[in-house]
Formats: sequence, C-alpha cells, structure tokens
Amino acid sequence: MEKGRKKISILLLLAEFGVIAFGCAGVLLTGWVLQISAYELLADLVMTAAGLAITGFQLRQAYIREELDYNNGKHPFRFWLCMCVGLGIAFICSFLPFGAWPFLTVFVMTSLFSNMGTGILSSSVLLLIPLMMSGAGFPYFVLYFVSGCFAVTLFRHLEDDFKIGIPLFLSVLCLLLCETAAVVLPANAKPDVEMFLIPAANIIISSILLLGCLKLFSSAVIYRYRVNYLEINDTENPVLVRFKERSRDEYFLCIHTAHFCELIGQKIGADTDILKCAAYYHRLGAELPALMNEQKFPPGGREILTEYLSRKPPKHKETAILSCADLVVSSVTKLLRQEGNKPVDYEALVDSVFRKLAEDGWFWQCDISMREFEIMHRIFREEKLYYDFLR
Repeated sequence: MEKGRKKISILLLLAEFGVIAFGCAGVLLTGWVLQISAYELLADLVMTAAGLAITGFQLRQAYIREELDYNNGKHPFRFWLCMCVGLGIAFICSFLPFGAWPFLTVFVMTSLFSNMGTGILSSSVLLLIPLMMSGAGFPYFVLYFVSGCFAVTLFRHLEDDFKIGIPLFLSVLCLLLCETAAVVLPANAKPDVEMFLIPAANIIISSILLLGCLKLFSSAVIYRYRVNYLEINDTENPVLVRFKERSRDEYFLCIHTAHFCELIGQKIGADTDILKCAAYYHRLGAELPALMNEQKFPPGGREILTEYLSRKPPKHKETAILSCADLVVSSVTKLLRQEGNKPVDYEALVDSVFRKLAEDGWFWQCDISMREFEIMHRIFREEKLYYDFLR
C-alpha cells in the first residue's frame, strides 16, 4: 500500500511538471499577444512556475497525509485536470475587462477536487496570472480572493446534503458586493446602470459555470454510485428474492437490520446507501465475495461488508452501525422466540448489549465518537414499538 502511494506521488510530480510547462507556455503566448516587455514576461514566468510548483507540493503533501476531501485521495489527478482548466480561464481573463473574470468558479472547482487549503492556494496562484499579465491592481485580487474564499467555505461539505441553492445565492451576492466595491465605487462618478453591466455579466457567467462545475462534481463524486446502490438495494433484486425464498428468517433479519442502519445513518451523518447495502447482504456469508464481484458492488459497500466479514474490531463508522444493528435485532429476535407472548423488557436488553460492547472495547479502533455511540444507544432504546414486528 505504501509503495503504491509513493508511485502515485511520483506520477503526481510528473503531472505537476506537465502543468508547469503548460502554464509557462501559456504565459509566453499571452505575453507575446499582449506585447509585454521581456523583463516583465520573465518575472511573470518565474512567478507562475514558482506558484504552480508550490501548489504541486501542497497537493502531494495532502495526498500522502490523506488530507484530501471526499474521494479525491483515490483520484488525485482530477485536481491537475482542474488546474489545466483554471489555467485556460486565467489566460482568457488576461484579455477581458478586470471586472469580468469568472474566478468564483475556479476557487470552488479546485477546492472541491482537492481540499479547502489546496483549492485556495492554487486559485490564488491562477489569479496572479491575469493580474500580472493585464496589469490589474491589488483591489481586483482582493475582489476575487474574498468572494472565492467565501464560496469555498459555503460549498465545503456537500457530502452531507447536496443542497446548493442558498450557497449559490450567497456566493453570487458576495461577488456582487465585492464587484461594487472594487469596480463601481472607485469610478468617482454617480452610479448608473451601465456601470453594473460588466459585474452583472460576470455574475451571470460565473453562476452558469459554477452550476456546471457542481453538476460535474455531483456526477463524479457525490452521486457516482447512486444508480448502483438503487439497483443493489432494491428488495426486488434477484439476489435478494432468491435469498428470501431460501431463508425467510435470515432475509427479514436483514430487512430489520437495514431499517435501523438507515435510521441511525440519517441521525449521525453516515452514508445510508452504504449502510443499506451492507445490511441487506451481510448474512450471505461465504458467497458474498463472489457476489460482490458479480453484482459490481461500489467500493464503499464492498469495504464495509469485507470489514464486517473479517470479524475484527471495526474501523469504519458504517461497520460499527451494522454490527450494532445486527446484534440488537438478533438478540431481540432470539429473546422473543424464547419468551413467546410474554412481555419483554427491550430497554434492558439493549442496555446489556451496549454495556457489553463498551466493556469489550469493540469500537475503540473505530472512527465513531462517543456522542454518536450514545445516539445509537438511544435510538435502539426508543424503538420499542418496532420490536413487536419481529415476533
């Protein structure tokens, strides 16, 4: 695993050199078209190369330390593709009016496909290119830096709930305020409609580009495996239908386990698609590895099921939830069969299960917090009416 990461780091270094070469070539071409003096062009080249090299170093450090957001650690080269797009935008901006640069999208794009720090650093480096090439003043750097950083902050946690309406509105509003402060007010003239034409055009273009970027991000990252999970988690899936016909009791145990997994996942922010997948199939035992390959299980569900089948203390939150749900449902079902129609103290049973888990230190290596553990405990204690369905 370590050798694989080192190999990827070397490939990232090569990608970095390629982007630096592309950036320098773009600076030379842009400088030639704009007829920039040789000394100024040399300075622009040095600054561009240095900025891109620092960005590459930051990305490799984040990759090695596993600090990249979302699943970017598994796809680090997407960032360099974004940088190529960002360089293209930066070169085009060198020919546009200062207030018409769509850098809001660049800040959000580079951050989504890396992490917050790397995105802000890389976007700032890209922003310097049109600033140097066009001679725009420092207020324009502040304009795009402030509005870009604000947008990055708003769009930072899209994996929790992919709602972009309010963040998009606030980002555009911040851009409008910054454009007014940097473009309109310094004009030393009475504001009129014409003065807002360029800022308005930038807002429209930035909004369209940002929506396209978010659409691409949702397809590539957030909902990449949504269709797969819809098919796998469908109770009419042929595998689950055969499982039900073969072992009705085991099948319904999985259904009840999935109910609790989904409920808990929604409460503590775990991935409910992965949880339902793991809950539906975790009782298939030895046939599960071959089934996961046959049905093309997404990496998340495959990882949790593999960890669960290992019978080792879990490391992932989803595995901990699955283990607890399976243990509680199995314990309740077993007790109900023993007691028949006699009343059962569900709360005492749940308390004993969680007390044993705590005493055994089963979750000490897991990334689940004590607060989340207590929320799980409380949910199982409060679901007394649901347990009657297990009779």
